[in-house]
Amino acid sequence: MGAIGASIGNCSKNIRYYDKETRVIAWADSFVGAVNFSYSLTAAAAETADEIIQAKPFVIRLLQNHVGYTILPGSVSFSWSGVRYVDRLGKLYRNPDPKNGFGVEAGTIDYSTGIATLTVYDGGDNTIVIHSLSARIGRQLVTDVTFRTPGAPLRPGSLSIVGVALDGSTVSGTSNFDGTMTGALVGGGVDYDKGIVWAKFGEWVPDDGSYAEEPWYNEDDRKDGQIFRPAPVFADSLSYACVVYSYIPLDADLLGLDPVRLPSDGRVPIVRVGDVVVIHNTQTTQLANPLSAGQVLTLPRENIVHVELYDSAEPIPVRVPSTLYNWDKDTQELTMADPLDLTGYTQPLIAMHRIEDMSLVSGVQINGQIIVGHGLDNDYPVEGTYVSSALLYGDLQARVYNMFDQQTWTSVWSNDLIGSGCNASYNEINYPPVVTNAGAVKGRWALKFLNTTSFQIIEEKLGILGTGYITQDCAPINPATGQPYFFLDYRGWGTGWAAGNVLRLNTDGPIGPLWIARTTLQGPVTEPNDQFTIQIRGDAE
Repeated sequence: MGAIGASIGNCSKNIRYYDKETRVIAWADSFVGAVNFSYSLTAAAAETADEIIQAKPFVIRLLQNHVGYTILPGSVSFSWSGVRYVDRLGKLYRNPDPKNGFGVEAGTIDYSTGIATLTVYDGGDNTIVIHSLSARIGRQLVTDVTFRTPGAPLRPGSLSIVGVALDGSTVSGTSNFDGTMTGALVGGGVDYDKGIVWAKFGEWVPDDGSYAEEPWYNEDDRKDGQIFRPAPVFADSLSYACVVYSYIPLDADLLGLDPVRLPSDGRVPIVRVGDVVVIHNTQTTQLANPLSAGQVLTLPRENIVHVELYDSAEPIPVRVPSTLYNWDKDTQELTMADPLDLTGYTQPLIAMHRIEDMSLVSGVQINGQIIVGHGLDNDYPVEGTYVSSALLYGDLQARVYNMFDQQTWTSVWSNDLIGSGCNASYNEINYPPVVTNAGAVKGRWALKFLNTTSFQIIEEKLGILGTGYITQDCAPINPATGQPYFFLDYRGWGTGWAAGNVLRLNTDGPIGPLWIARTTLQGPVTEPNDQFTIQIRGDAE
């Protein structure tokens, strides 16, 4: 028999490992985590083998010699080996952050038996320190509930219910738009008009005769060869949430506008005192036909801050890219590109031009009037003039960071090296990558080598943008602005690159993160078409 070697962590009980093919037995005191065994069959044998045994969950009995007690959900906190564990809805979390309460899920707890089962733990002695634990005599349990919400009618699909079962399982369910309720260990229904909810806790199981002697078994409850097995739930752990509609009569004369499309209370806090708004007016002008290269045009009003060109295609005009023209705000002149290729665009072109003022809001009235902090620089006609809210981010700047090479591309967008680095490396010290506010976006890039000299330019969300070469500068163009996403000097590549190598880098654009949520309330359709536009703007220093 050959030698046996084992690497074992901290221990708590004796463990034996037996391989039925080689008939090798390995003994260890005990372990925590995975145990890795290496052995050879004979001294002359050329093969070795590795076997991994996964550590079993660590079980702690929190209620010893307290028969008839049940643990109060949410009351448990104990420490073991310097790690604190707390319970939430039948689950154990380790080292929760005191600021936000987030922690790593590390096991489960059975409130009826007081048994805590840890699946994520560190090695150590057997000393358990209980910081808090509340138990009670008796089981205040329910298997079904019926209640009425504080108001009615309810918004369909808005009700949710959550609780803790006796064995520590999480009970959670949500209502569907048809009034039925489904979820983990939850069934039932909701009357949205009256605000009445009835829920039962448990699950459907095969009626194979094994439950016939249970006290809850009733042949009348069978359905399609299954029977509903109830799950006792702590009554005081149940909570629910819902959205209740309320309607207040609105006087159109008082508001000064038709309240049909307003929320039920008629108040829409879109703009508040201290917000920044943009007052703007957009008009269209038909340009000369045909246009020539380098042609300079003037538009019929002053102080224009933005111009976009569209063709005359019907029914949907096509936007002309800004690379084919330039608008100079200082001279108020529109200059066509030279050379100019308008192939594919229907002339005459239409210029959409906008004037605007940005100002701080100093007052807001319920009738819709807004007072701004200073006078306006432009005269605005009523037709086509709007007020838009502005979200300020402060100073932002494009950047490139987290640049590293990787020997093999695994198609995993990780910010850390996977596997080994390359023999070659890009010289970012002498030839640092360059980004500009005009071209950079937030993204993760991979330059994957096809051979020793060429590589694909890949972005996580944009896909493959083209091919680059170590003998040429790498500057993929952002089609929205006509500027490079980033720039790499070809002199930084050096030699030694091979097929499959990848250079990873991340970029950030000067645009702040934005989350948009739109809500459409119930009611008949009053506007067949609806749209909005978001513009990203900034001032360059």
